[in-house]
Amino acid sequence: LMSSSGDVNVKAPMPGLVVAVPVTEGQAVKSGQTIVILESMKMQNELKAPRDGIMGRVRVKAGESVEQKQTLLSLH
Repeated sequence: LMSSSGDVNVKAPMPGLVVAVPVTEGQAVKSGQTIVILESMKMQNELKAPRDGIMGRVRVKAGESVEQKQTLLSLH
């Protein structure tokens, strides 16, 4: 079970290209809401918020390539 306090870092599950980041820093998000869309091997993967929270630092932007396990953004 994930703790509901403290920051959660959302990491890339695979290397890929950031297609979109449909959230902004400071935005309230709900668990399951799409927070990053990553394209890998021609497939789009929507990364979801693991829990309700407030978006913290967004470290990537659309068009950026990311490595596996790279931290994309954090959730407070």
